[in-house]
Amino acid sequence: MSLINLLKEAGIKGNVPCSTKSYKAGDVIVEEGSPGSELFLICKGNVHIMSNLQITANHQEEKGIAKLNAGDFFGEISLFSDELRSASVVAANECEIAIIDGPGLLDFMDANPEKGYPIMRFLFEALVGRMRNNNIRANAIMGFYLREAGGQL
Repeated sequence: MSLINLLKEAGIKGNVPCSTKSYKAGDVIVEEGSPGSELFLICKGNVHIMSNLQITANHQEEKGIAKLNAGDFFGEISLFSDELRSASVVAANECEIAIIDGPGLLDFMDANPEKGYPIMRFLFEALVGRMRNNNIRANAIMGFYLREAGGQL
């Protein structure tokens, strides 16, 4: 089951503010460090998740950290945190993105727990999977660092 299907089955259309927007290749959909509370669903196209890495005190580089495809989603962290966006999202090609109001979705799930639970579980399982992948990447980076540093931290 996809998140798009879960949201359709729950009947959020008409109950939660949402819209769709088209983007061209290279358009910035979400900017790292900006505020936001929306959940984004990729209806068509692909996006790159980008992050600014602080290389030295005076040097930053933006690097790609993931690629998402039609059916994937992003912005889910903002549903549960008031922190600024943790990464930028850039259209890799022509994209159509559904934009769902985060507070409205949370209110809908609270008011309709029988419909909200499957959505929350889906989001939680996706977050856990993404955390696990990030742990694997962090371990690989730490292993590389330790090999280069001769095992010294």
